Amino acid sequence: MLQKYKYIYTFYSLIELFENNTIINTKHTIFTEILNIYNNLIMTNKKHKEFNLFLILIGLLVIIPIVINFIIIFINKYNIYPANWNTFITYSLSFSLVLFISKKIWEITFFDIQRVNIIIFLLLIPITFTLSITIEGLSSLIPMPDKIQRLFEQMFSFDLPGYLTIGIMAPILEEFIFRGIVLKKFLKSHTPQSAIILSAIIFGIAHFNPWQFIGAFFMGILIGWIYWKTKSIWPGIFIHFTNNSLSFFIAKKYNNININFNDIINNNFYYTALLTISIITCYILIIILNKYLLKQNNNTNGYNQY
Repeated sequence: MLQKYKYIYTFYSLIELFENNTIINTKHTIFTEILNIYNNLIMTNKKHKEFNLFLILIGLLVIIPIVINFIIIFINKYNIYPANWNTFITYSLSFSLVLFISKKIWEITFFDIQRVNIIIFLLLIPITFTLSITIEGLSSLIPMPDKIQRLFEQMFSFDLPGYLTIGIMAPILEEFIFRGIVLKKFLKSHTPQSAIILSAIIFGIAHFNPWQFIGAFFMGILIGWIYWKTKSIWPGIFIHFTNNSLSFFIAKKYNNININFNDIINNNFYYTALLTISIITCYILIIILNKYLLKQNNNTNGYNQY
């Protein structure tokens, strides 16, 4: 249990270091931020609305896919299209509807779609890759039961519809929902740190299982941070696309949706070395990215400074 808290504290400390390049104030930790979030959401009437919006969003993410799935199954009884497109159609329609409804309910009038310098995208490729390896190490602390693994295998297929669902539609629709709507809303009423952490928690919860929560939470921290820094949703979509595409094609190569780098390397020493190098490299690259963003801000006044 203490080891889990150590990981969470370490990751949040890294974010503070990325911002200040100094040792963080030990009183300002992820735990105080989560406590502030709780106090703001639950203890004040003004924030009750945000908590209710969260519950509505989770409800939509549960109910709409179920309803759409039943409709798709019924329609496909007439063999209108190949059955392997069911997941793609169900996901695309469900999340598009959730996006449309959430935009209205959360009162978001426009999305942040500013153009971003290509150098940022080039830096995000190795950052996403190394962070994915790091997250995999954390996720391995909670082994997935065989029954759940078989369920995931039944849900996804290594074909064109499978990739379009995981690699294309998921990055676009989920980023517009969780960063374009949720995070944008929270940034208006919370500190950036609280808003980013809260949106990442919601993003993790929306995956509806503890095994994906860890990866979604930490990836949500990175995407939330870059969204706040650039005021644009495109870097988050790119990170999401890169991460999901990498996972899909590795799983396709080994014909195993649950394959990981530890299984591929099959050597504890080399895997530990890879994990260590990935953590250090990711840390250095994010510092470089933050410095670049600060430089861009000084030149154009386009990005946040903190």
